[in-house]
Amino acid sequence: MKNTAAARPEVTLASIQRDFVEWRKERSHYAVWAIDVDIPALRAASAALREHLADCLLPDYQRQAHVTVHLCGFPAAVPKLDDDYPAAVLQEQIAALQAGAPEPFALKICAPDSFVSAAYLSVDDCADGILAIRRTLTGSGSNPEYGFPYTPHVTCGLYRGEFSLPELIQRMAACELDLPMHVQIERLTLMAYDAAIIGGPLSILCEFDLATRQIQRLDQALMTALFGQGQVHARTRRPISV
Repeated sequence: MKNTAAARPEVTLASIQRDFVEWRKERSHYAVWAIDVDIPALRAASAALREHLADCLLPDYQRQAHVTVHLCGFPAAVPKLDDDYPAAVLQEQIAALQAGAPEPFALKICAPDSFVSAAYLSVDDCADGILAIRRTLTGSGSNPEYGFPYTPHVTCGLYRGEFSLPELIQRMAACELDLPMHVQIERLTLMAYDAAIIGGPLSILCEFDLATRQIQRLDQALMTALFGQGQVHARTRRPISV
């Protein structure tokens, strides 16, 4: 049988620490739905892999451990560009999650691997929870994988130059990590990052509780700044530090 899988590139792709103004077009933040896995054990594993590959990685990667499940776009009070993300779409997504998101589920965090641009910890969607969320957010009749190959992962760092990828894979295999580990997922989180900073920290906008089907936390100040006054409504149980 002919192998139709794409060959893995031989050399990494360098990331550049600059403001990609031609991409963000004066917009400040980019939003994603993600799974927050920033727990001590996984934080330690990510840090250990970054230290192991420090000579190859772009410095100052600050993003918390997370698994991106859906790209949203640039939050906007009044959408003007195709990749804007208005509050109306967010409300539609919340309604879809309330109707069709899975119950809490487990993920298995596994051995390190690599994209051409980034080193990561692989993720086994052993209960198909991520797949269910992606189908919910894209619509029941849509294939979330169509046109955009998706690999669940926890990014640990971005490459700063061109390096032999096969050699890096061998180096990763030699890194002693306390893996695999199982993580119970209770919430889906809407996160945003400063689009002018490569690898900058993530801010939590709101969290969807998979058990109660409610938005449990909401950073109203940041939501208002991104989506506009009175655009988004959700129940707040406690303040969020951003």
